[in-house]
Amino acid sequence: MAADKFTKKAMAESPSPAADAWKDAQVNKEHTPAKQTSVVTYRQLENQVANIDTQVSELGTRKSALVAEMAKVKSAVEA
Repeated sequence: MAADKFTKKAMAESPSPAADAWKDAQVNKEHTPAKQTSVVTYRQLENQVANIDTQVSELGTRKSALVAEMAKVKSAVEA
């Protein structure tokens, strides 16, 4: 199976500050095995990672609450 292929897409100048303007450069991603293409930017992927990190944190908090609730249910059942 071939790997996904990334090629830089020509575009106008980015409105972002020069130091990290490269993060907004669009890249064509050719998906494999089916030939599909989509346009992505580093910043979009960076935002997805940040969203996942937030979800992981929220899930950790929710898990802790559920584990505490499970302990209370177990205590009630055993009483």
